[in-house]
Amino acid sequence: MKKLKPHAVDWAQIDRFLASADKKLASAGKILAFDEEACLQQAYEAMLKASLGFMFSHGFRARSQPGHHIAIIDFVRSRIDKKHTGLLTVFDRLRRKRNVALYDDSGFVSYHDAEQALESAGDYLNVIRADIAARKP
Repeated sequence: MKKLKPHAVDWAQIDRFLASADKKLASAGKILAFDEEACLQQAYEAMLKASLGFMFSHGFRARSQPGHHIAIIDFVRSRIDKKHTGLLTVFDRLRRKRNVALYDDSGFVSYHDAEQALESAGDYLNVIRADIAARKP
């Protein structure tokens, strides 16, 4: 797994990442009404921040290299309860949609897309937080 490297488990750091994920989610909720693309971006980043906290809680971090967001999603998928596979599928779909919106002007984000991203991100954060809490000493 050369996409990952060991990372000392620091619960205070993990808590900061989860708090940052919450802020991004709250921000996504506030901007939904007037900027769907930014809402989707913030919802995705909330999921990413929570995922990084999840990785850190397992003693790993992703190397900064092309494809590291995919490596993060794959890491969570390999260690989270299989009943949450649907949320990881949404997470990966948001990653792709965000890339298209960011790098290609054809990446239209509808209100419905943004609303669903927001809802999925909220569900995802709850799942990640519960998993981390169950393993925290």
